[in-house]
Amino acid sequence: MMLYRVFILCLFLLALSRVEAQNSDCKTASSKTQGEITASSGDQSKSKMKIENIKPSSASPAQTIAITGSGFGDSGTVCIGETKANFTSWGDTLILTIVPDGLASGVAKVVVKHSESDKVEYQKFEVKEPTYDKSAFEVMTGVGASFMPVESTSYKADATNNALSQTNVGRKHLELLLGGGFILPWGKYPWNVTDPDYKNFHPFETFLSLRFAPGSDQTFTGFVVGGGFRVHKYFSLLVGYSLTPIDEPSAGFRRAASQVVATNPTIFPYNQYNANDLANNKVGAFDGFPLFLYNATGVTTTKIFPTSPTVTHAHSGIFFGVGVPINLGALLKPSK
Repeated sequence: MMLYRVFILCLFLLALSRVEAQNSDCKTASSKTQGEITASSGDQSKSKMKIENIKPSSASPAQTIAITGSGFGDSGTVCIGETKANFTSWGDTLILTIVPDGLASGVAKVVVKHSESDKVEYQKFEVKEPTYDKSAFEVMTGVGASFMPVESTSYKADATNNALSQTNVGRKHLELLLGGGFILPWGKYPWNVTDPDYKNFHPFETFLSLRFAPGSDQTFTGFVVGGGFRVHKYFSLLVGYSLTPIDEPSAGFRRAASQVVATNPTIFPYNQYNANDLANNKVGAFDGFPLFLYNATGVTTTKIFPTSPTVTHAHSGIFFGVGVPINLGALLKPSK
């Protein structure tokens, strides 16, 4: 056990030393600034290193900047502030490098060097805050479920069998969201963050969305309006007030059906139903109930109720889910 702990400690110290070494070149004392320095080895000893310009003059983390000048050679190190920056291209007169994460906004020096005695600094570069949050509108997608105080059954008239057929609308099932939302300008993250992407991150949002349930007999299942907390740029926790249109037996049809069952308790198919359940519209009570009267010899041509057997009611509920907000304004906005 002791050897195992020593082994784990050694691995931790090795990882820590690598992280410190990565940025150690950027934390040493500076030398000459914006001057010409003679390179120290190889072909670089024949050239003078100089930064002439950086384009763009300001950029956000993760954006690429171009460092133009002369005498850069074919390799080296770029530091922005005290953080080492990765580069995608290195040439004697042009370096393409990526602004690293974790930098504070404001003026930051850019250092290009081959060694501590061979480096040059540029003091006119500015680190910008991310701009993706400037656009408040977003497309809201997601998944969740609505919980209604009273579970209900939606029915449709089956023309083939001349009977009511229940659907699973009004029951608990997963639903997909497609709608729109707005990032609210109030509030900031309740905890300290170092990632510059979240420095001015507004976590609260409001949304209005359609609800779809591919697993139900009715694809469109209603609306939801509510709010969310953006845990990440592309992940939110949602809660809202939902409305679900449900086609239920009308009050007149329920009374007529209940009376027919009560007065014909032995005739098929009325002997399969309970009069009280029909009168109270118990969940699933009307599934398969005939629309035409039956007698001892079979079905007749007389309807139980002269008008439509169902009426649409909007049932309210509480929606819980997770969202994927997509800020189209930021995605389509060109980088500056």
